[in-house]
Amino acid sequence: MALPYRRSEIKERAKNEWTGGCNVTLPSFTEDFSSLNEAGIRHDIAHAAELGFWGTLVAAESGTTFDEYKRFLEVAAEAAPNGFKIVSHLSFDTVEQSIEVAKLSEDLGAEAGLLSYPQSFRPTSAAEIVEHTRYVTDRTGLAMILFASSAWGFKPLSPTGFPLEALEEMSRIETAAALKYEGGGSALFSALAEVVDKCGDHVIVENPMEQQAPAQARLFGTRWWGTSAYESFGDRVPKVMAALNANRFDEAMEIFWSYNAGREAKGAFHASFAGANLIHRQGWKYLGWLNGFNGGLLRMPQMRLAPGQMKSLRAGLAASGFDLPADDAEFYAGRVR
Repeated sequence: MALPYRRSEIKERAKNEWTGGCNVTLPSFTEDFSSLNEAGIRHDIAHAAELGFWGTLVAAESGTTFDEYKRFLEVAAEAAPNGFKIVSHLSFDTVEQSIEVAKLSEDLGAEAGLLSYPQSFRPTSAAEIVEHTRYVTDRTGLAMILFASSAWGFKPLSPTGFPLEALEEMSRIETAAALKYEGGGSALFSALAEVVDKCGDHVIVENPMEQQAPAQARLFGTRWWGTSAYESFGDRVPKVMAALNANRFDEAMEIFWSYNAGREAKGAFHASFAGANLIHRQGWKYLGWLNGFNGGLLRMPQMRLAPGQMKSLRAGLAASGFDLPADDAEFYAGRVR
């Protein structure tokens, strides 16, 4: 299967066809952690599509070997129903590995790749960031979701965490489709407004946090968001986004506030590991499992999910009216073996 577009078509395709939310699919492993649980992965892809997501990020940084990640991506692409988009996660130890996965993504007919930066990449200028980014985009025709995050460690180059001059140039790259913006720190929304102003004519500019979606839709006309663990709240995030995209703002906000207790519980959970520069993906797995996804533990090393954390997350979803499993006994092995 080839890419469903040409390089020259990427920007218009994203602008006209990308709507809704891109969630995250984490790998499932067998109970002895010796291999991927492909049935569990297929279950999660099908369930994400059923809930109304635009597509899903097939997440790296989650305990797979490099070869396992490539198989994970293949299984996800095979399982994706017609119209459901697959986004590869170009986050590995070396840039050459990212390029290899980007080329595999082309062969699988994926929609896009989320571009990351290896830990060893320590730029001393905005120009070096652009050069590194172009090194990848020049070697693949895959549509790119640029990712500007303060977690990369680029703050010495800009108080926002990612130099704006780099983003301006990167947004003009032919294959750049969207910009996932997570810079600015406590001034996130002000920074986002500046980036929309400078880059919005060339790429979709969005912050993936679902709690910011209504404001972005009203103020910036945003119609697509990703990537993030929206599956934590079942089908409610895609319903909010669908209502926003149909200009049914009152309906969107009614749904939006219906799971605020769950949102607050997840926010408190995230605040408990602030500064780690890691995502508690095991916690994401648990929240997804509570909403019908496969669940199961990720391969170590991972941050451990404590019973008290599980209790708080469950309580938030229960207060939001989600239909939850009676207890957590089935979470550890997963729904599908």
